[in-house]
Amino acid sequence: MSRQLELSPTAHQCLDRQLAEALDLAVACRELSVRVRCDGDPLTVVVLQRLASDLTDIAASLLPLVGIEPVATIPLSREGFRPGADTWPAELDNRLGLAGLAAEVDAMTPALEAGVVRLLSKLAALYQGSRELLLAATAGDRA
Repeated sequence: MSRQLELSPTAHQCLDRQLAEALDLAVACRELSVRVRCDGDPLTVVVLQRLASDLTDIAASLLPLVGIEPVATIPLSREGFRPGADTWPAELDNRLGLAGLAAEVDAMTPALEAGVVRLLSKLAALYQGSRELLLAATAGDRA
């Protein structure tokens, strides 16, 4: 029998927001990897696919914390994030930066459970590391 973790409403709200962001970014990275593959940039394709996979794994770990069954499907496409052909690296970098900042701010929420603070801090670090990796992978495109 699995033990259900009781979280405060504040923690639930923070994790729910992070779940939505992780899913949204995972789908964006998947879609961008298809576009970049067509452009013939295999290194960036690998970076984007890895980021999409990491974000999907994080989302899967957040699902039970926010009370959603892990068998829920993750959307394969979405509306909204439609970066331009030449601007997608900067736009994705911006999105990752904002997501990392949101995770850092959420982690500083008063009276948040220690485990949730650690999870949010690790998520912020993932976003920052992903930004750096993406920057390195796309540096040749800007040279």
